[in-house]
Amino acid sequence: MNYRLLGEKIKKERLNRGLTQEELAEKANLSVSFMGQIERGERKLSVDTLAKIGNSLGISFDYLLQNGQRLRHDAAIDELVYTLKGRTQKEIRMIIDVARTIFKHCQKT
Repeated sequence: MNYRLLGEKIKKERLNRGLTQEELAEKANLSVSFMGQIERGERKLSVDTLAKIGNSLGISFDYLLQNGQRLRHDAAIDELVYTLKGRTQKEIRMIIDVARTIFKHCQKT
């Protein structure tokens, strides 16, 4: 496993979500120095640590382990799921309804 690439991927996802290293470390219940070492590829990770980071970022475990680039489609879906976390059922339903309306409009053109 290439830990440097894994660290770069974690950092990229952290930045995409507007999180600092400190915020991600806190969410994942890790020390800030350990998080920095992970992002620089200086430390190996346990499965448990990798799962904590993935859950904190709202990304899948398998994505973190992939060596190649993930499809943009999957990245967009992960971003949508991350955005919906913590929203009420009513808010989620409203977003789904708006999306369906947009898709119907797109099909007509």
